[in-house]
Amino acid sequence: MPIRLARDATLVRFPSSDGLQLEGRLTRRDRDRGVILCHPHPLHGGSMLTPVIMTAEQVFQESGYTTLIFNFRGVGGSEGTFGEGRAEVADVTGGLAFIEETLGGSPRLQAVAGYSFGSFVGGTVAATELRVRFYLGIAPPLNTYDFGFLKAARCPIALIAPSRDEFCDRDRLKALTLSLATTPWLRLQDTDHFFTGVLPELAQACGEAIRWFEQPPSVPGM
Repeated sequence: MPIRLARDATLVRFPSSDGLQLEGRLTRRDRDRGVILCHPHPLHGGSMLTPVIMTAEQVFQESGYTTLIFNFRGVGGSEGTFGEGRAEVADVTGGLAFIEETLGGSPRLQAVAGYSFGSFVGGTVAATELRVRFYLGIAPPLNTYDFGFLKAARCPIALIAPSRDEFCDRDRLKALTLSLATTPWLRLQDTDHFFTGVLPELAQACGEAIRWFEQPPSVPGM
């Protein structure tokens, strides 16, 4: 699946919850579905133009979600400086508020998705914000960051992890999934941390994760 910007995508500026002006890209779809998309590490070239997170953006759009992808503080035209993953939480919560303002209220299905560093920041918000109904973490760098906060999450969790991830040992991934309050949806892909050569397969996995969230398995006898 080639990556392409939606024709109706709009460049926007919105405030983080601590007052910085951030740049982003908004694409309107259903008003009852919204997603905030978080890019990888700012100090290693991550931005809202990173192909992996753009792949997820496109799949969410095709699934009917209004998407907001943005540059973390200090990246591109966003104000501020790198905040080591802690200050960036305010960027995501600012995005949630902007989505609500744009759509005239909180979407019925509000999701947060992130890749690598973005999965850490986005997951931090998903674990504490009751507005977030679904979290998709792509290549969580468990060797670098402690994702134990996900134990407190009450929303459904989906994880897409490379089987040859330089930044995530398989044992750490297994330990995380076993520690969560509910069983997450998990997909392993035969690739490295950067999804080299497998973006179409990543897109398919993102679509399957979204469908899993929106159409949970039926309960026997119901």
